[in-house]
Amino acid sequence: MEFQIEGSDGRPVRAVRHGATTAPAVLIAHGFKGFKDWGMFPWVADRLAEAGLQAIRFDFSHNGVEASDFDRLDLFMLDTASRHQVDLDAVARTIQGPFGILGHSRGGGDAILYAAREPRVRAVATLAAVASTDARPPDLDAQLRENGFYAYPNARTKQLMPVARHAFEDGARHSVAQSAAALTCPLLLVHGDADGSVPPAAQATLARAQPAAELLTIEGAGHTFGAVHPFQGPTPHLEAAMARIVPFFREQLPSA
Repeated sequence: MEFQIEGSDGRPVRAVRHGATTAPAVLIAHGFKGFKDWGMFPWVADRLAEAGLQAIRFDFSHNGVEASDFDRLDLFMLDTASRHQVDLDAVARTIQGPFGILGHSRGGGDAILYAAREPRVRAVATLAAVASTDARPPDLDAQLRENGFYAYPNARTKQLMPVARHAFEDGARHSVAQSAAALTCPLLLVHGDADGSVPPAAQATLARAQPAAELLTIEGAGHTFGAVHPFQGPTPHLEAAMARIVPFFREQLPSA
């Protein structure tokens, strides 16, 4: 079931609900240059729903996708970690009771930041999570001086995707590692040892911050666990990740 709510700055957060509304909920947070319909996310949501959970995949309000694939780069440029917290609050208000969050890449960092301050979050699982929202490319200052933004290439769409100066300033105000240390709910960190986008060292950083975290390292897996967009079906690496993520949420969420 598709629905829409108001997120950061009044922008819409578009979401799709899988499973029964009475089932324990898991929010699915996409990462940088991601969106709710990207590749694996509908399949992941279906897997959770088949296990008796309610899965909600959604677009962050400023992710740059409106009518089609990255058609609003003006919004993408204004996206921040703080906006993501507002959007997560908005989605959380659509459900009752405790819930879990599954986040990929930057969405994993968003999930940890949110769970550290929201007591209704009873479980967090991450796929290739970042350990920091304060990424600073080597040529950042030069690009900011010249353009006022930093342009990230998107290998899939061939677009240059702008990120404004204030997004980097906002990212520096958040600490994923400190939030991980403050978690009181179970944390599952899933990472591939061949991830070239978010190195496995990020998993180690988060594990040091939260020693109670459960770690699953998947040998040979890259950043998206072999999934592509458009989706071509699950890979062995993605199946291995979900083989632990699904029972993790069933174990931790009530009435699952």
